[in-house]
Amino acid sequence: MWRKPPVEPQMKVYFFNVTNPRDFLQGEKPIFREIGPYVYNEKWEKVNFTWHPNGTVSYQPTKTFFFNREQSYGDESDLVQTLNIPLISAADQMKYAVKLTRLALGSMLGVLNQETFTVRSVRDLMWGYNDSLFKLAKDVMPPENVVPHDLFGLFVGKNGSAADGVFTISTGAKSMSNYAAIDNWNGMTKLPFWQADKCNRIVGTDGTAYPPDLTPNTTIHMFNPELCRSLPLVYHKDVVHNGVAGYRFGPPTNTFDTPATNPDNACFCPPGTMERDGNCGTQGLFNISSCKFGAPMAISWPHFLYGDPKLLENVEGLSPDPNRHGFFLDFQPKLTIAMSAKARMQVNLMLSKVEDIKQVVGLREMAFPLFWFETGIDKLPEDVNQKLKMVAEMPEAARAGISYSMFGLGGILLFCVALMIWKRMKSKSYGAGGMNNADVEFEKRTDAVTVHKTNGKSRSAEESTDLPR
Repeated sequence: MWRKPPVEPQMKVYFFNVTNPRDFLQGEKPIFREIGPYVYNEKWEKVNFTWHPNGTVSYQPTKTFFFNREQSYGDESDLVQTLNIPLISAADQMKYAVKLTRLALGSMLGVLNQETFTVRSVRDLMWGYNDSLFKLAKDVMPPENVVPHDLFGLFVGKNGSAADGVFTISTGAKSMSNYAAIDNWNGMTKLPFWQADKCNRIVGTDGTAYPPDLTPNTTIHMFNPELCRSLPLVYHKDVVHNGVAGYRFGPPTNTFDTPATNPDNACFCPPGTMERDGNCGTQGLFNISSCKFGAPMAISWPHFLYGDPKLLENVEGLSPDPNRHGFFLDFQPKLTIAMSAKARMQVNLMLSKVEDIKQVVGLREMAFPLFWFETGIDKLPEDVNQKLKMVAEMPEAARAGISYSMFGLGGILLFCVALMIWKRMKSKSYGAGGMNNADVEFEKRTDAVTVHKTNGKSRSAEESTDLPR
């Protein structure tokens, strides 16, 4: 079940379609119409196992996606109008370059017929499409920023591949408290993206398994390579799924706060972004450009949930709802197995003002939402739920049954012992009474014999005196 989970998770993708691109470039707020969900059934499997003598195992997680037309809003051929991400990324890379370089880039973008906005199908945006600028950028970008794909797409290279890398985790053979904990990822015990080891540490599990005996006071972690960090999960509330009680865990609401309100996030600030007041970024946004080949990308909760109110003020068409946009995992606490889960994230393009490049004239500092998605399960299959319920409850039921049985057996044994003692005492009492009667009878008989003998002797004596000597 760990190798091939007996569940079929789903990924639901929602795109933010821009309805007023020209007005936006002239200074108006962008107006978005959310379209979706586009639903994909997922098949998870862990492959390429290597068992190590120190109680760990290495493997590669794979995910295969199958489009579910029946549950989707539309078809993968549906068109979405959004920003030209390769163009915006190229312009952002040049915002600190000299003016001549920026002018040259603008001319080149004109030759390539690159425009600020693009209209693409859902399939292209998801799984990749040919882009002339993207191909050119691969030839001129520094080696550390070269994307390892020939197509540009939001999920390119993720379908049916082991793109998440090699995980080495503890099997729990030495201690179940360390079960499923990541020992290293791609041979690394810490990431190279952030400014301090505290943020670079790889802690927790891959999210598919956790140590048993979860309590509300526990803080667990989930490492996600796409998020480029380990995400903390804390207790939220009690839940019940199909008769099985559990705990709901999720990220703290200040997970993506600035260092001003969450000092633990100070080392997540990309180099050069620290402001004079010791702050960086915007509340509710997590800048991942350091681990995304320098692309100006940021993660948030869907619809800027728990984010700075300014994020919503800069756009129209978004409305955060904790019930619809929250991130949670519901666990059966004894085994810490997920009974339901919804991992939800929003991907945003971080815009900035860049001079001398006409294709990005009109852009300003803001977070531009591209899409959000959720992946997880609503509930376990009935047969799996029954097994979970049996495993979770039967040991307690068996212990209770044994306790009651032993209590009853103990009561029976005590009764038997008491009965034996009572019968023994009664037997002794009767035995003592019988001996006394026998003694009296014996004494009576003895006295009678004695009197009889005495009388006989008297008569003989008397008779003997009458006889002559």
